[in-house]
Amino acid sequence: MGEAELYRSFTRRTRALLGEGEEARIVLFGDSITAGFAVRRGFDHFWLSMLKETYPKAAVAMRNQGACGATSFDGLARLDGSVVAHNPDLVTVNFGINDMYSGIRLGEFKGNLIEIVERILEGPGSGSGPELLLLSSEPLMTPKFDRIVLGYYQVLEDVAEEMGVGFVDVYGAWMRRVAEGVPLDSLILPGLDHPNELGYRIIAEELMRFF
Repeated sequence: MGEAELYRSFTRRTRALLGEGEEARIVLFGDSITAGFAVRRGFDHFWLSMLKETYPKAAVAMRNQGACGATSFDGLARLDGSVVAHNPDLVTVNFGINDMYSGIRLGEFKGNLIEIVERILEGPGSGSGPELLLLSSEPLMTPKFDRIVLGYYQVLEDVAEEMGVGFVDVYGAWMRRVAEGVPLDSLILPGLDHPNELGYRIIAEELMRFF
C-alpha cells in the first residue's frame, strides 16, 4: 500500500459519503487549537472549504467541539455530550499542549487517549463507530517547551498506531514549511503559542492528505 492509499484508508467510509453527496457528520474535538483561539478562521473553516472543493456534491455537517484550556482529562469528562451524542461519521481528536503545561504525565495522557479512542470507536451502541484521526499540534516558540511537548505528540502517534486510527502529523507539516524557509513566527499569533490563519491553513492541508 502506498503512502496516499494508507492515509485514505483511515477515511474510507467518510470519503464514500462525501463522494455520494450524502451527509457526512464530522466532529472536531480538542483544545483551543481545535476551537480556533483568537482567529476569525480556524482549521475547520479552511478544511470545510477544501472538502467542498474536492467533493462538490458533499453535504458536510461539521461541529467544532474544541474548548480552550482543555486537557485529556477534560476531554474524557465531556466526551459523551460533545462527541458520542452527535453520532458522527468522523472525529478528529487534538490534545497535548495543555496536558504538558498542566504537568499531566505521559503515562496518564496515553491512558486518557486510549480511553477516548475506545469510547469514540464504540459509537452510540448500534452499528459501527466513526472513523477517527488523532492530531498533533504546532511547534512551540519556547525551545524548552517545544522539546517537552514532542513527547505528547509521540504519544498521539503511538496510540493511533496501536488503535488502528489515523495520525495527522501537524508538527511535521509545520516543520516542513520551516525547512522550506517559512519563518515559524509568521505562522504563530504574536505572544501566543497558537496558530494564526496561515498556520491553521497548514493544518487543514495536512488533513486533506486523508481525503
